[in-house]
Amino acid sequence: MIEIKPISKLDAVVTVPPSKSQSNRALLIAALADGESQIYNCLECDDTRYMIDAIKNFGINVKKDNSKVIVQGCNGSPQCPEKKIYIGNAGTAMRFLCSFAALSRGESIIDGNLRMRQRPLNDLINGLSRLGVKAESLNQNGCPPVKIKGGGIEGGETLMNGDNSSQYFTSLLLSAPYAKKDVLIKVKGQLTSRPYIDLTIDVMKAFGVDVENNSYGSFAVKAGKGYKAREYEIESDVSSATYFFAVAAITGGRIRIEKLNPETLHGDIKFVD
Repeated sequence: MIEIKPISKLDAVVTVPPSKSQSNRALLIAALADGESQIYNCLECDDTRYMIDAIKNFGINVKKDNSKVIVQGCNGSPQCPEKKIYIGNAGTAMRFLCSFAALSRGESIIDGNLRMRQRPLNDLINGLSRLGVKAESLNQNGCPPVKIKGGGIEGGETLMNGDNSSQYFTSLLLSAPYAKKDVLIKVKGQLTSRPYIDLTIDVMKAFGVDVENNSYGSFAVKAGKGYKAREYEIESDVSSATYFFAVAAITGGRIRIEKLNPETLHGDIKFVD
């Protein structure tokens, strides 16, 4: 039995984990960049471990120490993996890697656990196909495992439903700078989870690539300008911080969250309002 005692006075300083969303975006961008990037405060969890293992299988040199992850980028040319990429139930890794794999020199198969094999990817597969990428669900049900034929992304114009996962759009955006032609991604309907797209665009800009956001109706990325390696620090996770904000609010106490950016693009910062 656990006894829960009321708090008479709350005045605490809390450190929450780093952002998973920002960590996986930075890892994949650093893998594509020209040169060596150092990512500080990178979250260590299943999703990031699967992402790191995956990019290593694409020939990316990744080293970790106590304070940072060091990634030697491939300048937009990942190697063909020698074995099937397994990502467990890491949804961000699965979606982001589908576009990344198209830039490799050969064929890739990306698979996950039983739950991942039930998660649809049809819209992303169709979005890639319109950009000249041969991608297919091996079980013919729109779910993983997915086979991606490498050789590059042709580019051009594509269309995806806005009411599905914003990670589909992020997947295309992250790899779009290495397409052979400019990329225009159109949104059908209203785009959900806009703050996550803002986060994607912000991390891309930090590594030297601009995205033209046309009022969330379409996104344009110029070909020929890739990412530049850099030092980059991951913010604390705002979603995790909201629990502590709530504790302070309902107890009439005070909480200070370490390393939390008040200007963050994470949508959950609006919880404070």
